[in-house]
Amino acid sequence: MELKRFRNKYNLELIPASHENIILGNLVWDPLIGKPKFDHPGMPEHIYNAFLDSGIISRENWMKAIKDLHKEKIANAHLADRVISMESNVVTTLENAVIEELQHKFELDKIDKFHFGNLQVRTMSNLNRIRIDNYLELLKKDKWKAYDGRIRRVFMITELYYGSIQLILSKEVKHEIETLLGQTDLQLVESIEFDKSVEYSFDHKMVPFAMRLEKLKEFNG
Repeated sequence: MELKRFRNKYNLELIPASHENIILGNLVWDPLIGKPKFDHPGMPEHIYNAFLDSGIISRENWMKAIKDLHKEKIANAHLADRVISMESNVVTTLENAVIEELQHKFELDKIDKFHFGNLQVRTMSNLNRIRIDNYLELLKKDKWKAYDGRIRRVFMITELYYGSIQLILSKEVKHEIETLLGQTDLQLVESIEFDKSVEYSFDHKMVPFAMRLEKLKEFNG
């Protein structure tokens, strides 16, 4: 699935970076051309950092708010598809740890299909949305000049999607891939053999692959 088709079908954005430090409330900049950016010169990487920097909240409240966002529960994602399929040319842009490890030692064109399966989502709760909305009103009232103009294309993450990484390969390369896996620290969840193929599933290690974004200037709790 191409990036544009993915966005149109699920109203989500693929995450170009691959690390577990991406959390709800992170700010994402639309560069107009290219991948979404998780940093911008002179701007905070998280919405609560903006509230802290502007003096709206104390450091104690900032720490509590970040912890509350980390604690948001993960639930099964109710997407139209049980799995999300990707073409190899899209997969290589995700900078996912599993894909990068395979890419260094294995030719990705030998993979017949690539999926994200067992989909789960972490969603910003209504309580956290209301808190952020209230703080944004204070920011707009007293400190908006410090941010206006630099946040016109900034979005906030309100949902994060996780999924086990599933690869389907021909049995002809089974020995090759399993020899490779024995040389890595990738966490294989399971492997299932079919008549002519084998499916390997890897743990997502709590690293999200997709996100739902809301425009900060239009955010409503």
